[in-house]
Amino acid sequence: MKRALSVAAGILLVMSGLFASSPASAASQQVFWTFYGWYDNTPPGGDISYPQIHDTAGGRGTWSDPITFATSSKEAKPGTKIYFPRVKKYFIMEDGCSSCEQDWNGNGPNGGPKLWHFDAWIGGKGGNAMNAIDCEDALTNYHDDGKPVMEETVLNPPSNLAVDPTPIFNTSTGECYGGAKPKTTNGEYKNVSTGKCLQGGASGAQLATATCNGSAAQQFKFHGAFMEQGSPQLCTTLSSGKVLLKKCDGGPAQQWSINPNKTISDMQYNTKCYRDASGKVTAASCSGDTAKWDFKAAAKK
Repeated sequence: MKRALSVAAGILLVMSGLFASSPASAASQQVFWTFYGWYDNTPPGGDISYPQIHDTAGGRGTWSDPITFATSSKEAKPGTKIYFPRVKKYFIMEDGCSSCEQDWNGNGPNGGPKLWHFDAWIGGKGGNAMNAIDCEDALTNYHDDGKPVMEETVLNPPSNLAVDPTPIFNTSTGECYGGAKPKTTNGEYKNVSTGKCLQGGASGAQLATATCNGSAAQQFKFHGAFMEQGSPQLCTTLSSGKVLLKKCDGGPAQQWSINPNKTISDMQYNTKCYRDASGKVTAASCSGDTAKWDFKAAAKK
């Protein structure tokens, strides 16, 4: 089959003179896209670091009302407009993103240095927190080897590209753009340094590590940003530097990111990671093999 011309490439061809509004600097860039919203913003809510046309994060995705996106100001200056063909919407740089900064400045959780990484606002206020974050995960794409998928993005686009009015996340229905579903995994996590596996317990107990044995206590379910264990399901929760099991509430203390570099970091700041501390799991420095975990999927029944 003949390979079809990509959306962004087609845009760039017609920009050669047909669009009077096209800025001379319009260009296609490969970008790793993640998503964030009301419940996992830092702090939770709509605050943004670089207000341009919005006082708080928002937008409809049109040229005149682009949606807020976050990144390193070294990648895109505040006020930069872009167009993301996958969701057919315009975005404007209005916020900072810690993992984007790390991916750009050095060897971040997704790669780098100089890894292009944009974080798109999906809203979510008034909707279900876990559904919203599951949607963010569902729209974030990684290859099977854990490396981020880089997608064509138009920097400084023309003003008359097609816009799909469908919201990225529908707070009323919980629907995610394109019907996307979160990726869910079940299995064990073995510490790279100690060779011991995460092990759960009762509600309120601190996560521990023990010799890997394949027991139910060592099987964890992960979806969106939530690591769950047991029945009824309890969520791993950051509490005063410890990782505890508590009733799932979708709050920021229960939001985690499992990264390509094998760390499991807090989503709010991406600076505290699961560590095996003499058989107890703490949330501290993300450096070294003690902060890395190998995942082994549970056998399908």
